[in-house]
Amino acid sequence: MSRVPVTVISGYLGSGKTTLLLHLLLCKEQLRIGLIVNDLAEVNVDAKTIEKSEFFTEKDRLVVMSSGSISSDLKTELIEAVYYLAASGEVDLIIVEASGVALPQLIANTIINGVTHDGVPLNTVSRLDTNVTVVDGYRILGQFTSEDGMYNDEYVDSNQLIINQIEFCDVLVFNKIDLLTPNEKDYLTSFVRKIQPKASFIETSFSRVLVKDVLNTGLFDEMAGIQDVLDTEDLNEFIENEADQLGIQSFVYRRREPFHPVRLDQWLDRWPREVTRCKGVMWLITQAETVFKISQSGRAMDIIPAGYWIASLNSDEIRQLFAAREGLKEIWDARFGDRMIELVFIGKDMDKEQIIQDLDACLVQEDEVVNSSEDPFKLPG
Repeated sequence: MSRVPVTVISGYLGSGKTTLLLHLLLCKEQLRIGLIVNDLAEVNVDAKTIEKSEFFTEKDRLVVMSSGSISSDLKTELIEAVYYLAASGEVDLIIVEASGVALPQLIANTIINGVTHDGVPLNTVSRLDTNVTVVDGYRILGQFTSEDGMYNDEYVDSNQLIINQIEFCDVLVFNKIDLLTPNEKDYLTSFVRKIQPKASFIETSFSRVLVKDVLNTGLFDEMAGIQDVLDTEDLNEFIENEADQLGIQSFVYRRREPFHPVRLDQWLDRWPREVTRCKGVMWLITQAETVFKISQSGRAMDIIPAGYWIASLNSDEIRQLFAAREGLKEIWDARFGDRMIELVFIGKDMDKEQIIQDLDACLVQEDEVVNSSEDPFKLPG
């Protein structure tokens, strides 16, 4: 039995890892892919996005982990997940999407040296094939340089993590270059290349790459890679939980009531800089049928329509979906149906209570009248 190749996708919060996964699912052709998704937050938004994607087929397999760092108990969970997929005979390759604060060295060490609870070495059924690091060019422009063009020391901890992720990779996906000027791109390319001169280098936007450039490449040099892992073992003892070491927190804001569009828009203009990453879904009282997806990473933010709420359908359609979807009843609210606000916040030194208080102030109050013509999120047409 041939060993199943494993590609590990690393990259800081919001760099485009999940977008890359979705792109690979779209372009995979006949490949059967096993996915292992690990997220920092309590709600694994990335896993939900992947599982609901039209490109995730019945031939693919998904294993979800939540905790952020690939460490301690999660190392055991990763070993068992890789073994489960590799030994099943149901997948052609495995992709591990690490959380934004995970060190790829730790994941590589686990895959190379891991042993299952039954004493089976992981490398008998799988092999580490490619380490991919996704870099958000737009983010690191602000993090690594200040207004005078010098090194920006406001992000020392996260910068060091990003550098570690860049240093340990076989393929470096330099993402979001459409947001950079030619001079900015040239400067950052030179900067990143000095940190990582050996890896295959891909410049792109929206994480669009060729499947052959990141999957089953054979680029991981096992002997050199093992040495890199050994070189970091002393460090690894002190970073069993990377998120805690970096002071990175996460929390989930959940509400059933809708946002008032004007108040929300005003709050977004005062976005707390301590929030590194925000992702999730929300709804507005003025567009009650629409699911809005929010994705913020550093200075960049997208709020886009992402489908419709089931509660906006007619009663017959809702009844049919209740019969077809087992989990729908559990999330259904008597007043709002499946409509909800669920936002994951990730950052350093966040004032959680203040953010919650501010967002609660953006909710529509009982019997409040809202003029839809004032909605800044209204789509034209």
